[in-house]
Amino acid sequence: MTFLSPTTSLLQQARVLLVGSGRMGHIRAKAIFSNPRFDFAGIVDDNVDGAKKLADVYRSGKDTAISTLYLYTLTTLSSLPQTPHFSSLSDAIHHYSSTPLHGIIISTPTPTHEPLITEAASANLSIFTEKPVDETSSSVKEIFNTIRAHNVSLCCGFQRRFDPSYLSLFNTIRSGGIGTPLTASIFFGDHPVPSRQFLLQGGGNIISDCSAHDVDYIRWVLGDDVKSVYAVGTSSDEELGKAGVIDNATVVLNFQKGTVVTLTLSRGANYGYDQRCEVFGTAGMASVKNITESSTEVSNATGIHRPKWQHSFPQRFEVAFGQELDAFADTLLLKKPWPVSESDCVAVQKVCDAALESCESGQVVNLFA
Repeated sequence: MTFLSPTTSLLQQARVLLVGSGRMGHIRAKAIFSNPRFDFAGIVDDNVDGAKKLADVYRSGKDTAISTLYLYTLTTLSSLPQTPHFSSLSDAIHHYSSTPLHGIIISTPTPTHEPLITEAASANLSIFTEKPVDETSSSVKEIFNTIRAHNVSLCCGFQRRFDPSYLSLFNTIRSGGIGTPLTASIFFGDHPVPSRQFLLQGGGNIISDCSAHDVDYIRWVLGDDVKSVYAVGTSSDEELGKAGVIDNATVVLNFQKGTVVTLTLSRGANYGYDQRCEVFGTAGMASVKNITESSTEVSNATGIHRPKWQHSFPQRFEVAFGQELDAFADTLLLKKPWPVSESDCVAVQKVCDAALESCESGQVVNLFA
């Protein structure tokens, strides 16, 4: 058997830092480590214990990702170099002053994005960030102005564009497979249901927290802009209602070319992570269905029994998360443009802002008034 040499680099690697050791940080760390095009340079989090624990999971070192199989045959994982961890981005950038970094991956709450993006851009680092770039469309524009001044890339993650099923639907629509799109119905059912503490202490309105991915996706599929927005939100119980927490919502998007899209959002899909998209056109219909935990089906005297839908977004979009970061490697190493543009990010945020406004006012919000 021929093994890869641990000192032989088969691919050019992008040296990146991961900022954030929470739930999304764990997802991104796995994708970074498993991609041989990345050199995992470290984890940044002011929660030092969280950063250290995540660093302990993913050992690093030059070419580690490429030669993991070879190294594992010679040694135990615990003896490999530990991925460095830092309490601040400035400390991490200073640490690598003699061995330049290529970029950073931001997996922290939205309010932290702007200072991290600004600091990274000032150090000439390109940035991948979780959606949204920032909390309002005006602030998103300001951040992109900063990015242009430093001539680096800002790549906002909208993972549906990288999911095989959603990408297949996109190709079907764009190739005329269902004729002219007339209506679309999108359902977002969250699972597991977030804790009461999360919802009451900053979990946020479901429109601002959960609609952006589907808004970006349907704009991309239709190749069109939203003309007007109408939204209605409800609280599933009295305690949430008194706290002003909306955990169910319906948003109607009217597009400039005439397509009408209904987006239904709920925190309470207790049967599994429910993500569906259906587009109806003049010549047919195309849809993205849910994926079950397994393909096993049992038929007996009591009925036909199938597994639940996949548990949550880390399972449903695992492939998409990996493809998304591979596209970021293309941007860092091959200078390929990021597929989500500044205008996309601004437009999505404007729609989300308008949906929140409509939900509060009870009125249709026109985006091009």
